[in-house]
Amino acid sequence: MITSKDVFAKRKAGEIEEAYRIALQRMGAPDKGERDDRAFGWCLIDLIKRDAKAGHQANLAHYRQQLEAIAVPVSDDVLTKQRQLAISLCNPEGQRVNEAKQLSKAGQHERAAVIYRALLQGTPGDRDLSVSHGWELYRLSKKLLNQGDVNLLPIKQNLNEYLRLNVVKPSLLHSVMLQLAAKFSGADGFNMAAFCRLWNLDFLRTEDWERFRTDEGKELPALAERVIQQASKEAGKSQDPRLASYILPYLDQALSEYSDNIWLFLNKAKVLLALQRNEDAFKFALDVARAKSNDYWIWELLGDICGADDPDLSLSCYCKALLCSSDDRFSVKVRGKLAKSLVERNRFPEAKFEINRFLEIKRQEGNKVPPEIEQFGKQDWYSATPTPGSNDKFYKDNAGIAESALFSQLPWISANVGDVFTIPGKEDQPKRRIYLKGASEPIEVVIPDKKFDLSGSVVGHPIKVKGEWDNQKRFQIFSVDKRHPGEAWDVFKDQLAVVDNVNRDKKLIHFLVSEVIDGIVPFSELDGDYSEGDVIRVRLSRYSTGRGERFRVLSVSKALVPAPVGLKKEFQESISVHESGFAFTSSDVFLPAQLVTKNSLRNGDFIKGMALLSYNKKRSEWGWKAFKVMKNSI
Repeated sequence: MITSKDVFAKRKAGEIEEAYRIALQRMGAPDKGERDDRAFGWCLIDLIKRDAKAGHQANLAHYRQQLEAIAVPVSDDVLTKQRQLAISLCNPEGQRVNEAKQLSKAGQHERAAVIYRALLQGTPGDRDLSVSHGWELYRLSKKLLNQGDVNLLPIKQNLNEYLRLNVVKPSLLHSVMLQLAAKFSGADGFNMAAFCRLWNLDFLRTEDWERFRTDEGKELPALAERVIQQASKEAGKSQDPRLASYILPYLDQALSEYSDNIWLFLNKAKVLLALQRNEDAFKFALDVARAKSNDYWIWELLGDICGADDPDLSLSCYCKALLCSSDDRFSVKVRGKLAKSLVERNRFPEAKFEINRFLEIKRQEGNKVPPEIEQFGKQDWYSATPTPGSNDKFYKDNAGIAESALFSQLPWISANVGDVFTIPGKEDQPKRRIYLKGASEPIEVVIPDKKFDLSGSVVGHPIKVKGEWDNQKRFQIFSVDKRHPGEAWDVFKDQLAVVDNVNRDKKLIHFLVSEVIDGIVPFSELDGDYSEGDVIRVRLSRYSTGRGERFRVLSVSKALVPAPVGLKKEFQESISVHESGFAFTSSDVFLPAQLVTKNSLRNGDFIKGMALLSYNKKRSEWGWKAFKVMKNSI
């Protein structure tokens, strides 16, 4: 008796016609089952593929009719997909699609793209054809990019063609095409901002916003971060309000995701400038300048932004830019801008120096001189004005306004001058502590002693500073000035603490201010003998280490006042002595073994004593620990 197994055996042996004949018999058998449908379906798929490949069209319509009539279980994904493919091969369009797919597998992406392009002319907007064609355009463009001498024109043409396709969005295909465009952002004739607008950044996937970390631990920017940075740079450069308006909300989103990317801040300043929001642009540029204060280009940008509203500040920014870099490759544009500003102020000697340097640089580079600079040399004042040997003093004398503006939006913070110290092995690089007023304890900031002139200040002297926290959570001080009114050490407040341990071997005491504030003091810094339970007055500052926040003691003295609530208490209770020698009171006050032995305490004794708040490392909890006891007679 013939079964479906025989059909599959014939197929495996390559006898497709015989397999089809006996499968057709099984389809008419009374005991036909699901396996017979599958066997017949696979035979039809084999026949359709064979005839379509050979170009034999005669039986394809008949085979297709039989294949469509078979009930294929939904669970059989493989057979379902292969049946769809075979059915598509029964018409000329499907055969062309299959030809394109085979060409693609062979790496002939250009020929495959030609086929898809022709098919889309007949059925424009077909989603499947568009997606397939999109992948061919991507593979073809990627291949062109990998060539030694890259011709960007055909790649740009492929990108333009892709943007007209009806593809799935968001999708991997859509994202890799954006990634492709990002690789030659900035090339002549390609505007990344305009491309992103057509691509539509709303279709960025969640994973496109995720940064990538290499096996070596290096973090690479996310696709969204990279393209928004590129597009916002182009939008600011082009001064096109439409592109600037489009990119701004995505730029804000990127800033919230990647606050450590200083170039996004810079680009936002330029985008705001393109939208004529100069005040907002200046604020953002200042944020960048505080992080990049030694880079000429940020000062040039600030000068450009405030040129119309505050010409004096603009001139000062250009002076600051030239103090940061006098490199001819970078300074020439700034010199041209500064020269115009100087001519407007009738500062002809300084203007002539900048013009001469500008002309000299342009001639050395072989570049054309702009007409507005060239015309200065034809004016009467130019020939009648002597040329100074340098403008360096002028730069320094006029850079102050720009430097002040840099910190104008930062508030003054009260502070006290700290001591100067050195690190072993770096005695030639003295450091100085500055104590900033904090919510509770002052915050200790360490700066190079030569960063600001504090030579006339004594330790504790009142000052005020401007600064901010950087991405590494370090406070950067930008400006320091005297503070009036103010008193020595006025950012500190004395705090009460209790001595909870005296270590005579290490010659130090440990004290407790609260559950979150404690510290140690060497005997050498004490003014006498201290014992457990003593109430002391301490002056502390807070500083950061690799292991977290710590507290530095600046002064300590005994205080003849009661202990702060919650640090020290009296008790009168019975005790339970453990076999190991220690004991606990009925309210869980801990008595160390040496205290039990010293006072000859026994199980059930009723005692009174004093206890201190104590942290149990084994239990990771706070409790009470007795430091003084005596038996209580009832």
